[in-house]
Amino acid sequence: MVTSIGFEPRVVDLRDRTKVHLRPIAPQDEPLLHEAVAAMSERTVYFRFFSPIKRMSDALAHRLAVVDYNDRFALVATHKAASKERIVGVARYDRARATDVAEVAVAVIDEFQRRGLGSVLLAELARVARDHGIKTFQLIVLPENREMLALLRKLGWIHQAKVVGGVYEISFDIPETA
Repeated sequence: MVTSIGFEPRVVDLRDRTKVHLRPIAPQDEPLLHEAVAAMSERTVYFRFFSPIKRMSDALAHRLAVVDYNDRFALVATHKAASKERIVGVARYDRARATDVAEVAVAVIDEFQRRGLGSVLLAELARVARDHGIKTFQLIVLPENREMLALLRKLGWIHQAKVVGGVYEISFDIPETA
């Protein structure tokens, strides 16, 4: 059964057969977001936040965890080990005011990178976004973030990309079959 927010939590297998649980983010995930950022390398944090933050502020964790599930939506991938659940990946969109365009951000902790989790999160986020009337995703990506650029190319989703102020501004229409 699909929830009223448009996403049915589920377990997915990554390329290496590791199982992760996908679900919408919830306000009680704030502490898990802090832990996820703390588990990221400086490089990964910089690619996600464009800043070398050592610790995510409580205000930012709150803003990221509290969404309306329509104009602001986020999925988390969690993994349970030794009876402890942790967030290993997040994909989110924020709709531009009263439009069918949303800005997107994806982050995967280093330990779970290169296993297909970014692709899964982005594809699932795109499906939810389409269901919520969003037709176009926009991303800002640092030129050094070759992994994200490669992922978008692999998915065939880079249609418009331009360098502005030293970063790639990427825009693509969400496929109908997302």
